[in-house]
Amino acid sequence: MDLGRRRPGAGHQRSARGSAAVEFALVTPVLLTILFGILQYGLYFNDSLTANEAVRAATRSAVVEKAPPSCTGTFGWSVVRCATSDALNRSDAAIRISAPNGWAEGNALTVCVQFPSRGGFGFVPLPDHGMVHAKLQMSIEETSLVPSGTGLSDAAPSGQDWSWC
Repeated sequence: MDLGRRRPGAGHQRSARGSAAVEFALVTPVLLTILFGILQYGLYFNDSLTANEAVRAATRSAVVEKAPPSCTGTFGWSVVRCATSDALNRSDAAIRISAPNGWAEGNALTVCVQFPSRGGFGFVPLPDHGMVHAKLQMSIEETSLVPSGTGLSDAAPSGQDWSWC
């Protein structure tokens, strides 16, 4: 038995396994950041599309004075807010509705919404610190039921304002 002799390739296998572990340790954080970044932006864009569709649906139903069945009561700002809230299906959304020139045919109705995205879990920076904003303006078509005042506005979320609306 010769203890001084080694098996051919035994040292090479050990160093190959070691270098693979080092490469894995170097590449894994980059791949995880990319993976979670894709997930985070996917959730952000989903929230953004949901907000835009909800604002479009609520604004359209408001300008033709058609409230969804779940929103009861006399047509007015609170019914428009209810339609927007129902379409969003979020309790943390702030909603602003305004018709600055009054409720008259041809005048503009503006509906704005803002809320924090579900995708804001911190792996990559999101636009406006993860706040989703949606705004739509349409011309009023029906004027048989005229709400009083020029609109209604929720308090803006912490650190936000309505200047963009």
